[in-house]
Amino acid sequence: MRDVFHKIIEALRLELHEYGGLLHLFERQQEEVLRHNPDGFLALCGEVEQQLDRIQTCRSAREELVRNTATSLNASPDSPLSSLLPACPEELRPLLVALIQEINDLLARTQRRSRQNHMLLAQCLELARQMVAASRPEAANRTYSPNGKYNQLPNTYSTLRGVTA
Repeated sequence: MRDVFHKIIEALRLELHEYGGLLHLFERQQEEVLRHNPDGFLALCGEVEQQLDRIQTCRSAREELVRNTATSLNASPDSPLSSLLPACPEELRPLLVALIQEINDLLARTQRRSRQNHMLLAQCLELARQMVAASRPEAANRTYSPNGKYNQLPNTYSTLRGVTA
């Protein structure tokens, strides 16, 4: 059983590493927006999408390990990782708990940075729209959503999830 929990720990470490990479990309995006470099920002969007794919792959692998471990312990395959802690060797539990907590904390920071970038980009676009409206009023078209509000940017990064503990 020790080997199985070592594999889960390694999967959590890899997932943590990938979330750290995503946070770094979001920080770089924010720097590009603040430098008024839309090309730099757009170039990073592809990297962000690739990073999100890597995170999904890591998360899926970790979730599969947890499902298999739960099944081997005669628990429900949908059992959260925290319910498997009693079966984990005692000396590995603190590390497992710390990794889960660190991933969830990093995920919260990543989501916060994503929202900040989204708002910052929306403000930049609104400023650009106002500049176009001032210079060429006939070119300034605004679109509205079905509920009568101005259309917002889509939130590409709303799919980020943490480790269910």
